[in-house]
Amino acid sequence: MTYKGFYDKVNRQMEYISKGGIKMAVKATNRKPLKGNDRSHALNTSKRARKLNLQVHRLEDGTKVRLTAREKRTLRKEEKDA
Repeated sequence: MTYKGFYDKVNRQMEYISKGGIKMAVKATNRKPLKGNDRSHALNTSKRARKLNLQVHRLEDGTKVRLTAREKRTLRKEEKDA
């Protein structure tokens, strides 16, 4: 997803999400948890999901979005380059 499309998605979601006049952080990532198996020493298996490291990030215009740590790092690097 390009970052222009990213900001468009955030703006669309901010129109819908408002609670008591306080803007909540919008989940702006399309990534899903990684699915796999837990494996014991006895080779027993059980399903598990490796969850994302979601963090709240404040954009330049003051809106708060929930991004993965990887996406947050990429945004910070691109802002530094610009």
